[in-house]
Amino acid sequence: MKKLMTALVVAAFAGLVLLPGPAAADVQFGIKGGGNIANLNGADAQDIEGTLKTKVGFMGGVFLALNFGSVVTIQTEVLYTMKGATFQYVELEDTYTEKLYGDYIEIPLLLKLRIPTPGIQPFVFAGPSVGFKLREKLTINGEDIPLEEKLLKNNDYGAIFGAGLNIGKHFMLDVRYSMGLQKVIDIAEGDEPVDIKNGVWGATIGIAF
Repeated sequence: MKKLMTALVVAAFAGLVLLPGPAAADVQFGIKGGGNIANLNGADAQDIEGTLKTKVGFMGGVFLALNFGSVVTIQTEVLYTMKGATFQYVELEDTYTEKLYGDYIEIPLLLKLRIPTPGIQPFVFAGPSVGFKLREKLTINGEDIPLEEKLLKNNDYGAIFGAGLNIGKHFMLDVRYSMGLQKVIDIAEGDEPVDIKNGVWGATIGIAF
C-alpha cells in the first residue's frame, strides 16, 4: 500500500511538472457537497467485537481545477469529511449500538481525465490525499462516552479513485472511493499498530465559477 501511495504522489507531481504552467490553463474554483458511507477495514477489523457496519455522514468543501486542453485536469480539494463506523453487539439479550465518529479535513490532489464530448463530459480521476483529524467521538445507544485517551491518530492518508460527469461548464457530480492507507487506531498490540484503516464511499455535487 505504501508503494501505491508513493506512485500516486509521484504521478500527480510529475503531471504538474510536465503540463504547461497555470497561465496556460483554464482555472476554475468551486464548491461541492454530498454524502458518504464510511467503514473501517484492515487485517484486524474482523477482530472487532460485534457486527461492524457502515456509518452515513456528510462531506463538502471547495476545489481548484486547472483544465489543460480538452482532456486533462489537475484538481485539488479541501473537504470536510465524516468517517468512522458503527458496531452492534448483544450482551445479556440487550442490543447495543456503538458509533465511532472521526471528522477530518481531507486534501486530495487529483489527476482527472475527461472525455471531450459536447454538453456532458464523463471523466475519471485518481490521486493521493492527506487528512487531518478535527474531532473524534464515541457513543453507545446515542449517549456520549467520555474518552480518557484518544482512539484515532491525528492524521490519515490514502488514495482516491472515482468517476463523474461535467454538466456544461459549471455543474459536476462524482462518485469516489477513499481508500485509507494509514493505520488510524491509536492503539498497539505489542510493538505493532492495530491494522485498521478508513474506507469511505462518497458522492458529491459541485458548482464551478
